[in-house]
This record gives sequence, structure tokens and C-alpha cells, in this order.
Amino acid sequence: MTDAATTSPAPMDIARQCAALHSRVFSRLITRHYNSRLADLGLRITQFTVLNAIKVSPPESIHQLAETLGMERTSLQRTVEMLINKGLVQSEPSGHKRSLGLTLTPQGEELYQQAVQRWQQAHEEFTRLVGQDNWDAVAGQLHQLSKQVKTTL
Repeated sequence: MTDAATTSPAPMDIARQCAALHSRVFSRLITRHYNSRLADLGLRITQFTVLNAIKVSPPESIHQLAETLGMERTSLQRTVEMLINKGLVQSEPSGHKRSLGLTLTPQGEELYQQAVQRWQQAHEEFTRLVGQDNWDAVAGQLHQLSKQVKTTL
């Protein structure tokens, strides 16, 4: 029988190597940065990304939107309900089984246009901070790695 202490990684090794830890720390910092630029509009970056995904391609269902954003459907449902309650998003039958499609309301469209300007400011600040070339390379790698990991889930 093998001694668990010799086969288990040391806590400091875990802290240095854990992909989940480092990606979440980076994600939280980026989220704070974007949230600070959107705050006076009453939006968070998670809500803005949902509005943007709906704008890019209005989904036929919450499940389709969750797949697009790589989110758990239940977490996304709470965000979508909040956007509906704020009058920014509407749901209506999509014609696909009993699914409800999502679109921006006129109020949602107006707020989205304002938020795009704030997002652009935040994004320009972020890319100046990390370097545009660095971000382009990392974004490409993250996209590719996400596709690889998604195939295992």
C-alpha cells in the first residue's frame, strides 16, 4: 500500500498549479474591472454578456443560451429572470417545441447601446493594461482550451 503523503501533491504545489484557482482569480479581477464601468447603468458584466449573446443570436430557448455562454441553465435562468423583471428582455414562444425565445425589449436595446460604450471603455483599459497582443493570444488560447475541455463534459 502506498503512503498518501508521498503520492499526494503538496498544498503549495496545488496553489501554484491549480487551473481552476488561477482562472477564477483572473476572472474575478476582470469581472470587477468591467463591473466598475457598467455599475452606473445598473448592470453587471454577467448581465451584459447575456444581453450581448441575445443580441448576437436570439436564442430559441434558455438551454440554447446556456450552451452558448457555457453556463449552468439554473444560474442563467436567474439572470434572465432579473433582466425580464427590469424590462430589458422579453420571452415569447419560439416555435420550437414549448421553448421560449428571448429578445431585447426597446428599453433593453437602449440600455444595451449605452452599455456597449462602457464595455468598450473597460475593454480598452484592460487591453492597455495587459497588452493587446498578449490578450489576443490568451483569448485565442482560452477559446481553444474551452472547446477541448467542453468535449469532456
